[in-house]
This record gives sequence, structure tokens and C-alpha cells, in this order.
Amino acid sequence: MSAQDDLPASEDFLLKHVNAVALMPLRGSRRISLLGRRFFNVLLQRAHDAGKQDEYTARLHEIAADAGFESKNYGLIRQTLRELMGTTVEWQSPTNGENEDWEACVLLSGAGTRKDLRTGAVTVFWRYDSKVRDQLLSPDRYARLSLEAITQLSTHAALALYEICARYVDNPGHKTARQNWRWWKPVLTGVSGDDSKAEYRFFKRDVINKAIAEINALTNLQVTGPIEYKERDNKTIGDIQFEVRLKGRHHAQPDPEPLRDIDPAALPTIGRAILAGVKQAEAENLVRRHGAEPMAAAVSELEARLQMPTEKVGQVAKPGAWLRAAMDRKEKTAAELRVKSSAPPPAQDVIKKHRAAWTDEWLRRRKEGLRKDFLTRDEAGQHALLASFREELKATSQLQFVKRLDSSGWEHRMVRDLFTKFLGLRHLGVSWDKPTPDDILAIAAELAAE
Repeated sequence: MSAQDDLPASEDFLLKHVNAVALMPLRGSRRISLLGRRFFNVLLQRAHDAGKQDEYTARLHEIAADAGFESKNYGLIRQTLRELMGTTVEWQSPTNGENEDWEACVLLSGAGTRKDLRTGAVTVFWRYDSKVRDQLLSPDRYARLSLEAITQLSTHAALALYEICARYVDNPGHKTARQNWRWWKPVLTGVSGDDSKAEYRFFKRDVINKAIAEINALTNLQVTGPIEYKERDNKTIGDIQFEVRLKGRHHAQPDPEPLRDIDPAALPTIGRAILAGVKQAEAENLVRRHGAEPMAAAVSELEARLQMPTEKVGQVAKPGAWLRAAMDRKEKTAAELRVKSSAPPPAQDVIKKHRAAWTDEWLRRRKEGLRKDFLTRDEAGQHALLASFREELKATSQLQFVKRLDSSGWEHRMVRDLFTKFLGLRHLGVSWDKPTPDDILAIAAELAAE
């Protein structure tokens, strides 16, 4: 058991092979950006959940949320995928001789997006080089990385050093491998080039010290250093390493002024959110962003969701994220309706956009209704449907979903949509997910009234 196993169970972690934490970009290759490294980690986490496959898929908005990417510029995401496909690296452990050498290869062997023109939903797909995929998905030696830390760190140097230090936090000596500082430079900056004229003092000042400060402020690790070793001339710095220890608990950077700019009338709602498992700072930020009344309504929905039986609808692992997603979704819908009511007759492309949003809302309700209908059935009826669903997966050679169904149940994110589609086809027929014009009109009228 690793020392990091003492961390709260509510946090999400990525087990990353030691050879993939010290990414060494080859000279002439693209640089590794902070966003690229974040996305590589998020995609790897999804691949771990799915198991060994030739190609992996996920919804674009889910990948963006997991990576802490809040912009709507999805073109930047596609640019990042191109970066991961065009960046050639040497896969190596920070410790010399710890594992067998890996051949140089790109971070992703292929990637792309598919857009459903009817609903507007975008799916990301990606692939790994076959020579490294198995080691990525089933690492024998790994670093355990906090996904929350991955999205909080704001520089590539801080994220790269965090990943390497996480590899050594449970070592008896609590020290990273000792390497020449010129080895560390491309690993931390993500840029490979001719650094023969580079000076250590500037690298330490501009890169190392800032990365250590950010890691210590935002993650569960306490890093000190660099520990410096001089060359034979007893003047020039040669090798460096770092000391790393695990903090008692992982704390996000605290808000220096709790309850700043908070209406006293919102305090009871914040208290309810905290009792529901939301961090105080996160609850306060939601009140500042959305207002007291929308926050109160959303907390009521969260409380109702938490009262539902977890064995049937699954557990809310992150109440704060659930609350934030619910409020963002309502704000987006309300904004679209405000634009629609105040704007002149929209152009054809705007009409299509609104229709897609209403279709998504109708489909969301249709899926929710199918799942609620399933939950209202008796135990025998549920078992019968799940057995039929399992047989259908086997018949269509979707064995990876059978495995996930057996291990995690139908509520797992890999299985949930497939099972909902199965229920729709079983009970409503092939047109179960296709609304009529009257259905769309009813949704539009209802949202406008709200």
C-alpha cells in the first residue's frame, strides 16, 4: 500500500506509469503544453476505466470538464489533440534503469471528433501506440496523481514536477531521482532544444522555484529543493533532486476572505450545501456567480438527489461538481431563452441552434423517464431487463461493456447510455429518441414560461 492511499477516498486519482511521468520531447518535436499534458492525463484516466480497446471515445464536454477547460473554444481542444499526435517523446522513468526502455513515439497515435448533426453532441475518439498501450493501462510501477491537482496547477513545469514527485512520495528516502539539471530542463518546460548556453541560475529562478511554490500551495505534496550537487570544480551545479513528502490532508488554496461579498440571506443556503457535502469555498463561489435564489433551488435539487437510493441511482461522488453542473445548465438554458425573447426574428442557423437545444432537453427528459420507469419496477422485473440487456451486449460482441456492467452496474458512465437506449428500443420502438414537432414545441413553450 502506498502512503498516498491514506488520502480521502472521495478524491479521484490516476495511476500513471513511471515511464510516462518524465516526458522528454525530442529535438525538433512540438512542445508539450500545459493543456496538452492535462488532456493526455484525462484521456488516460478514461482509457483506464474502459480497459484495453483499439479506440476510445468520450463526450467532448465531459473531457473538457475533467480537464478544467472552461472555454467554449472547442477549436482549441482539436488543436491540443493535434499537438498530442504531433509530439514525439522518449518514454522513460525518472530513475535510471528502473524499467525497460520504451521506443520514442507520439503521445497519441490518432484522435478526432465526431459531431451528431441532429443533436449537436460532439464525441472525441483517440488511440494509443500498441507498443505502449498495455503498459499505460496496466502499469507495474506507477505514480498516483490527484486529478484535482492536475486541473489546478497552472504551468507545465508545476504539473510535470508534481507528477514526478508523486512517483517518489512513498519512497523511504522521500527523494526523487538525481539527474543533471539539463535533463530536468526539457522535462519541466516541455521544450527540447539547444540549451548549451542556458544557465542553471535562471532555470532555477524562472522555472523550478515557481513550480515548487505552486505545488506546495495547491496539492497534497510538500516539495523542498532543489538539492544541488556540484561538479568536480566545486563551483558549477551539476545534478539536482527534490525531497517530497505527503501532507496530512490535501487542501485547495483557501479563500483569504471567507463570506466576502455574500448576502447574509444566502448563509442558510450555504450551510445546507455544506451539509450536503459541498466545500464552503465552492458554495460561496456559486452564490457569487449565480445568486442566492438559483443557488437555493439547486441545493434543494441536490438534497432530493441525495435522498434517492444509491443502490438504484448511484452515488453522487462529488456534490460540488453535481451542483455546479446543474446551475450552469440552468443558466445556459435561461440565457438562450432571454436571447430568443429579446432578439429580432433569428436567422436560419440560429433557429437550428435553438431547435438542437430543445431537442437535447426533450431527449434528456425522455432518457430520465425511461430510467425512472425501470426503477419503479419490482426486483424481478429489473433483473429480467438487465439479463436481456446483458445477452444483447454479448450477441453484438460488446464484451467490454458486459465486463463493466457486471463489475459496476448499469449506472456506470460506460453503460448508462447504452442501457437507456436498450430500454427505449424495448419499450418505445425505433423512434424512441426522435421527438415530433409537437414535442419540440411543447418543450420550447415550457422553457419560455419558466
